Amino acid sequence: MNGLTVDTAFRVFPWIGSAAAVVLVVLLFGTRVLQSGPDVSRWHDRLWLSWAAVVAYLLHNVEEYGIDLFGRQLGFPDGFCALLNQPPFPDCSIPPLFFMAVNIPLFWIAAPIAALMSRRHALVGLVLYGVIFVNALLHIVPFLAGGGYSSGTLTAIVLFVPMSIWIGRTCFGPGKMRYSALMLLIVLGVLGHVMLMAPLQMFLHGWIGERALVVSQLLNPMLLLLTPWLAERWKDGTWLEPPPRRAN
Repeated sequence: MNGLTVDTAFRVFPWIGSAAAVVLVVLLFGTRVLQSGPDVSRWHDRLWLSWAAVVAYLLHNVEEYGIDLFGRQLGFPDGFCALLNQPPFPDCSIPPLFFMAVNIPLFWIAAPIAALMSRRHALVGLVLYGVIFVNALLHIVPFLAGGGYSSGTLTAIVLFVPMSIWIGRTCFGPGKMRYSALMLLIVLGVLGHVMLMAPLQMFLHGWIGERALVVSQLLNPMLLLLTPWLAERWKDGTWLEPPPRRAN
């Protein structure tokens, strides 16, 4: 893929994702295709909520890489380069292909796979919410601390925060999955961001090349799919189930 092709794909990919988000919104709110059944409210349906997470992140990508609250294009890469004491994007050392490698495998491929698996694997289906919660904190905490608006903060506040709270209340707790399962999702969200930053720091220090940097981001989708799936199988999934009620 030559430089022109990479640059074009980099500028177009959030808009392709937004088109997919529009289609999913129509299916989520206009049909029951993405619901477990007609008798389950969409707001309490883990299948529906899994697909809603995909939509939220595709829209978040638009704010970060398409156009943000102040009309800036590619605002997130520019701010990210500044955070790492790099020249403004695209003159910084971070290649555009890295940003696509972070987002496309995870949110275009792994996240829909997780949603498809959610009928039989509830924890896998909700795994994206760990990423959503941690990413929301990374946008909102600096904003509240006086760091100013960064591209992605609006969708973090409007979408990520209420969705994270709703998932915590709806899917975890008494009579639902244990809070330990929720903590696992949050830990995976943290690890996902660590696995983003660690190879990038290695690249910026010259310890690995661009190809290794890009390939390293394929580990995140595998981590987020495989870990909750294994967790569901551990002890036959009994550690996820609510504790039995005590007799009076």
